[in-house]
Amino acid sequence: MDSLTHLLMGHAMGALASNVSPTAGAAVYWAALIGNSLPDMDVPVSLLLRRGISLHRTYTHTIPGNLILSAGAALLLQQLFPGASFALLFGWALLGTLVHVALDCLNLFGAKPFWPIDSRSIELGVLHILDPILLVILGIPALGAALGLASQQMVALGFVLTWPYILYRLQTARRLLGRLRREGSHRARIVPWYTSWRYIFETDGAIEFGRWHRGERIAMETFVKQNDPRIAASKEDPRVGHFLRQAEYPVALVQEDAVIWIDAVRRLRADFVPLRVEL
Repeated sequence: MDSLTHLLMGHAMGALASNVSPTAGAAVYWAALIGNSLPDMDVPVSLLLRRGISLHRTYTHTIPGNLILSAGAALLLQQLFPGASFALLFGWALLGTLVHVALDCLNLFGAKPFWPIDSRSIELGVLHILDPILLVILGIPALGAALGLASQQMVALGFVLTWPYILYRLQTARRLLGRLRREGSHRARIVPWYTSWRYIFETDGAIEFGRWHRGERIAMETFVKQNDPRIAASKEDPRVGHFLRQAEYPVALVQEDAVIWIDAVRRLRADFVPLRVEL
């Protein structure tokens, strides 16, 4: 998710922690808030190491990484709040990091929380990386509290209300996916798009990318599968073999002097780079 959503989620979790553990109010507030943002420390670290953002959503977005980060945060906070229990601080910081990773698994970018036991990426694709409704659910109580118009209980309620909304998105995605399968696709994917949905509909002859409008499918792009010898020739490039192992919905676009390989789903990600094979 975007940084603002994570920050608001951490703020709401902090308000909840303060209500659950009032004697350790400020300490647990900061534990939950910091925990929610800690996994994204991989971005500045990656930039400092001059690796772009290649480390993003890797080690710090795993359960082992969460345990280490939470322990470090709890030790630091214990120095600032000597009376607070390490276990309490660790618990709220860990919950914050786990919520962060769970939200990231709900969009197209995904994460690998069970690494190194399981290196598969979880990309449920039910939330857009910037979900306006989630921002409203979390942002309005936070703004109200900052203006003195809402209590900390209302801020904490924002955190609680995010989960029914996420469940609703999960159920909607499952329903739409079932409909695509009933309509004849042998493979399909639901794609979140802000508050609405896009979809991938694959048949033997084509891959259709479209959107839902008032319950109806509207095709936006159709990629026809071609038996062009230039496509077969491009597969001799070892980069194409690697691309095909990684791609979910690979598509070959033939030009006069090259074959361009894209992924019908992953091209929606800001970090996606098409593979160009010169002929």
